[in-house]
Amino acid sequence: MGNFRPLDTTCWEKFLASLGFTPVRVKGSHFQWKKKGFRPIPVWGNEKQIPPLHLKTGCSTIGMPMKDLYEWAKENC
Repeated sequence: MGNFRPLDTTCWEKFLASLGFTPVRVKGSHFQWKKKGFRPIPVWGNEKQIPPLHLKTGCSTIGMPMKDLYEWAKENC
């Protein structure tokens, strides 16, 4: 698979939870996941998949390359 593809929303949320992020706002179209020391990461809660550009932005906020995200997803989703 390519390195720039969408992920299922549930997989992205499981990934964030594995890093210690917790949902702090679940109202509206975007959910907010927060961890102390990081900016909140918005998640499209009403969509089945997260677009690759949003994944890239989230990984940038976390300070992790997308390659690590896709490797984690391959093993855990």
